[in-house]
Amino acid sequence: MNEEPFILDFDKNSHAVLEPNHDQEPFHFHPRLLYAFVPEKEINAFLDQHLHRALGEFESCSFNPKIYEVRIDNEFFTLCQAPLGAPAAVQLLEWLIAYGVEKVLTFGTSGALNDLPENEMFLVKRAIRDEGTSFHYMEPGQFIDLDRNFLNQVESVLSELNLKYDEITTWTTDGFFRETPKKVAQFRQLGAATVEMECAGLAACAKFREVDFAQILFTADTLADMENYDERDWGSESHSLGLEIGSKVLTKIK
Repeated sequence: MNEEPFILDFDKNSHAVLEPNHDQEPFHFHPRLLYAFVPEKEINAFLDQHLHRALGEFESCSFNPKIYEVRIDNEFFTLCQAPLGAPAAVQLLEWLIAYGVEKVLTFGTSGALNDLPENEMFLVKRAIRDEGTSFHYMEPGQFIDLDRNFLNQVESVLSELNLKYDEITTWTTDGFFRETPKKVAQFRQLGAATVEMECAGLAACAKFREVDFAQILFTADTLADMENYDERDWGSESHSLGLEIGSKVLTKIK
């Protein structure tokens, strides 16, 4: 009998008993998705500034975001608020993909593991898989590398917009209150500059479903000084900024 943890027993069968489109909704979302880890009030403030309409709504027992069509410079994309944590974020992403999404640009805040200012922008090139969701979408391993072709497209637009950013490795964890000094030191030594809760799972899901995926992160709180944690302002200035940057990038990517 195999006594390895069940999470290491990857099943590559793409068919599941419960499929993402089992509800057979009449939705068809635009292929380009801006998946935003921001409060609903920030979504609404952004929508007040741009032409938009609701395309549908995701229903669950506790989180029911509306999915919007946004039009900027005669270009259309899908906008959806993303839930915290890889299991919930991947569940919703699966559903969005089932109804038409093909290119995913995600953004949100992250904890700084090094001496980084608040609200600095980064593009993830690699994620450390210290969570569970990604193991349901790919073989066990410590890292996932994000697709270079799509990263190049995003970088090309960021450069065109004269935006300052760095490529980084991020640490994806399920345990928000288990970011211990030992783990911070371990993953910082492996090259992680930030910590968040979704990137590895989302990237694995996108790879499994064969859609493009990239993630922009902004620094929020800092764990750089493990004896003096500082929540700062939770990167709140990045919420509206990320929506504007993400929308500009998506409207230029074909």
